[in-house]
Amino acid sequence: MAPKEPLDALNLAAASAVVEREFRLADFKRLADRLKAPDGVARARIEMRSAGGVPTGELVVRAEALLTCQRCLGPLRRTLESASQLAFVEREDAPVPADYEAIPGDPRMVDLAELVEDELLLSLPLIPVHGTGEKCTGQESQVTRETGAGPIAQEMRRPFAGLKDLLKH
Repeated sequence: MAPKEPLDALNLAAASAVVEREFRLADFKRLADRLKAPDGVARARIEMRSAGGVPTGELVVRAEALLTCQRCLGPLRRTLESASQLAFVEREDAPVPADYEAIPGDPRMVDLAELVEDELLLSLPLIPVHGTGEKCTGQESQVTRETGAGPIAQEMRRPFAGLKDLLKH
């Protein structure tokens, strides 16, 4: 099966099938603007079952993504991981097994790529920053290159310091 080919959740659940696919991060339009570079792949694995006559699947998604640190604006590599229990139903208000999220639509035409992109978006850190022990780069290293000193050793500028003398006259 090609990555873009829709899944038939009804038949896959009846067969207790396992589907594994890889998706290029560059193909996810909603995710692309949240990445520093859309390099790499997302790996998805969905185990299909039938629960009470409803096709269900346990979806596990994993990707290595290059994000932008919001502290230094430098590159930040993070592993995005997600696991969800999904129930494929025709209507949003259809009953689903406990602890399953309803995925409304035609269960014979499930867009796995869209589900994977949703999971990746949900697994993004709210504010990506380098962690303790990781070196922030970007602006800090630019200051170091330009002045030869780190941000703490940099001289404080006071642009209005001479204004007081001008106002006396």
